[in-house]
This record gives sequence, structure tokens and C-alpha cells, in this order.
Amino acid sequence: MGKPYRTIQEYVLGTLRAEILQGVYKAGTRMRQEEVAKRLGVSTTPVREAFRDLRAEGLVAIDPNKGVEVRGLTADDVSEIYELRMLLEPMLAARACLRASAAQLDAAQASHDAMSQAAPSSEQWALLNEDFHQHLMQCEAHTRLFEVVRGLSLLARPYVSLSMYVQPDIMASNNDEHAHLLAAWRARDAAAVQEQTRVHLLNTRDAIVACVDQSARALAA
Repeated sequence: MGKPYRTIQEYVLGTLRAEILQGVYKAGTRMRQEEVAKRLGVSTTPVREAFRDLRAEGLVAIDPNKGVEVRGLTADDVSEIYELRMLLEPMLAARACLRASAAQLDAAQASHDAMSQAAPSSEQWALLNEDFHQHLMQCEAHTRLFEVVRGLSLLARPYVSLSMYVQPDIMASNNDEHAHLLAAWRARDAAAVQEQTRVHLLNTRDAIVACVDQSARALAA
């Protein structure tokens, strides 16, 4: 199991997600549970769980009769996801920054430091990115708004992974934005946190849309 992964299920999920994003499995391809398990050297249980997560992320469709079929990523999908995130996530961040504990901010700092180290893989960076934002928002985990935002973040996950794979230099610009965002959180500046979160999501959306278009052209060539 590779270093970026914490569990076997995460290893299977990360491997299949990367293969779909890189065009190993093209849109319309059927994925068979037993074949994947044998190739990756795991039981069928983590493969079945990974298929469910991939469906939640919008990367596959699961039909009781037809099985698991790969879906394509589209710019329209990512635009809709990020439009919703830009409406809700800044609101959640503004609330959370006033209640986040010092321990939560320190945990977010540790994730940021790890993301900023030399040449993390796109998969490592994506996992740390999720940790970074989760640490910041954790004090609102009991709210419905947190659950909605979390769900949208999971839907965005494959698009984030794709953008980091297509254009690794995006990691550096995101790290810079994270540093400014963390400073605003430490200052408990709710207005700045809300606006910086919105701009961060806007910049991420624009970068991802460009990468989705670039990847679609490459796969069609």
C-alpha cells in the first residue's frame, strides 16, 4: 500500500480515482469488482466500498443490472458544484472562524506545512487539502450547514485531483491562498475569512474548469 494512503479502502479508492482521471478507464467503461480486486491484490470488500465512494463523487454510475460504469467529468458539473460551494462555504467559514480552537488552527497549520513541503504527489496534496479545510471547520461539525458543505466538497474531490494531476503548479498558488486564509482565521476576522474563502473557491473553480477542458481534449485526441 502506497505511502499517501491510510487504509486499504483509501488505497483502492485513490488508485481507481487516479486511473479514471488519467483516462485508464474511459467514460462508458464497465468496471468489474473481482477483476479490480485481483489486479490490486485486495479482497472485494474495499473495492465494493470504493465503488460506492466513486459513485458519491460522480465518477461512476452503479446499475443493479449493468454493474459499475465510468462517467465523464464535465466543466458544467464542476461549475455547478462550485457555485453552490461559493454560496455556502464562505458563510460556514465566517461562523467557524469565531469558534475554532487554537488546537484546530494548529492542526490546520500542520496540514498546510505538509502541503508546502517539496513536491508532494497530487494524491498526497489532495488528502492534506481536505484535512486542512476539515480542521478549520470542525467546530461546526454538528450543524446541517457543515454536512451540506462537506457533501459538496466530496463531490468536488475528483475535480481537485484532476487539476493537480494536469497542472501540478496549481498546488503552489493554492498553498499561498491557504497561508493568507489561515492568517485571517488566526486574526478571527470573519469578514476577511468569508471573502477569502469565496475568492479561493472562485480561483479553484476557474483552474479546474480549464483542466477539465484540457483533459477532455487530451483524451479525445
